[in-house]
Amino acid sequence: MLKKYKILLASIVLTIAGIIVVLGFWLFGSYFGHKQFYLGMTEHELFDAVQNFYNENEEQIQKENQNQRTLRIERLSAAFKEKYPEINVDTVKNIIENQNFGRRSSNANDKTGNPDSTDNSKKSMSRQYISSYVVRTINWNDTTLDSLKVRLTTSLKDKGMYSPFDLRLSVLPDEEHRNKQFYHQRYQDSKSKPILVDQGENLYLEVDYINPTAYLISKIAWQLIFSIVLTIALIGTFLALLTTIKKQNQLAKMRKAFVNNMTHELKTPVSTVMAAIESIQRFGAKDDKERMNKYLSISRQELEHLSDMIERVLQVDVAETNGVQLDKSWFDLNSLTEECIENAKIFAKKEVEIQKNSSGRSFNLFADQAHIKNVISNLLDNAIKYADGPVKISINLKENQNNLVLSITDNGIGIPKAYQKGVFDLFFRVPSGNIHNVKGFGLGLAYVKQIVLQHQGSINLTSEESVGSTFVIELPKEVK
Repeated sequence: MLKKYKILLASIVLTIAGIIVVLGFWLFGSYFGHKQFYLGMTEHELFDAVQNFYNENEEQIQKENQNQRTLRIERLSAAFKEKYPEINVDTVKNIIENQNFGRRSSNANDKTGNPDSTDNSKKSMSRQYISSYVVRTINWNDTTLDSLKVRLTTSLKDKGMYSPFDLRLSVLPDEEHRNKQFYHQRYQDSKSKPILVDQGENLYLEVDYINPTAYLISKIAWQLIFSIVLTIALIGTFLALLTTIKKQNQLAKMRKAFVNNMTHELKTPVSTVMAAIESIQRFGAKDDKERMNKYLSISRQELEHLSDMIERVLQVDVAETNGVQLDKSWFDLNSLTEECIENAKIFAKKEVEIQKNSSGRSFNLFADQAHIKNVISNLLDNAIKYADGPVKISINLKENQNNLVLSITDNGIGIPKAYQKGVFDLFFRVPSGNIHNVKGFGLGLAYVKQIVLQHQGSINLTSEESVGSTFVIELPKEVK
């Protein structure tokens, strides 16, 4: 059985581990998929921000570019004049101007003079492509970067995709010198695809996210919650299954021990009665009244013992399944306790000393007198059976508002702390190897607890090995 239990445990652990691994791969795939989508959308939004910035500031940008172009022509004409003093500067300027020096080629292609053609070309520009002229003509300074950052922030917030970032100009290797490690590192660092600003200087515009993990996790929150709940549910289910199997295994062992013990206990009185009857039949005891009465008395005692054992089993079986039928009436618990003490002293085969104290004005209890008597008798019987030497029992009965509290303390062998929770379970007996010095079936305390609970009360145990045990029962005065 132990081998099967280990195999089952290993199977459950492997199953849980496999499910966690699958869920982990699923979550990581979803996370990195959202990250890739997020960086791609950022790239698109940055392209749009640059294009919109140019469109809104085109006149100013072209004016600045024209001024710069004029300055370059002036410098170039001055250089020609310095080298060739006899040359006409105005002629040089006209030649340079007629050669469209520094202008975008699209102006030369637009010979129709239609002002809408430029606008149409701007509108038809793809989101993933920005004219090199647009990027080249923008004056890339801190003011431009701040303006673009504001535009990009607004755009991302409008789409519910904002996460803190830096917009910067960076010097990066050209495409010929980039490898897989370059792109992998950029992806790991959560950076967008760079936009070439100055090819000569390898200057690129890029978005560098500070820490988008929180945003990305929020996007897979339902997947994460589902995975956690599913994992907890699976682990909880498997733990419950293992606990149930373990309890069933323990219960099966206790039932087996109970059957073996019960068989021995039932066999003893039956054998005794059979021996007595055989003696009467074979050895003429029927002619000897004194001997016959002795054998009959022994048979009666053994049959009463047998009947008592059967009754206990039946009582516990009924209590565990449907509960006992309580026949409630008013009685004095103090007087009932005195009666149980007297009976315990009479039937005890040991020297027994019982001290009883009571405090309170009324000990009237509305409950089932017969079953409460059985509860007290069971506890006293256990206290006597599990004492090595002279038995000393202390009983305290006190009134506690609407409850009555009965405590029974003995000087027995005590119960190890590891087994104190199990003593009220059906068939449970404190392990003592294969030998039980005290006869019993593990039914008494299970019956006691069931009766106390049916009376809406509670029972608690404190015990110390080689010192003794104390059982405390608290019952409401009037059980509803």
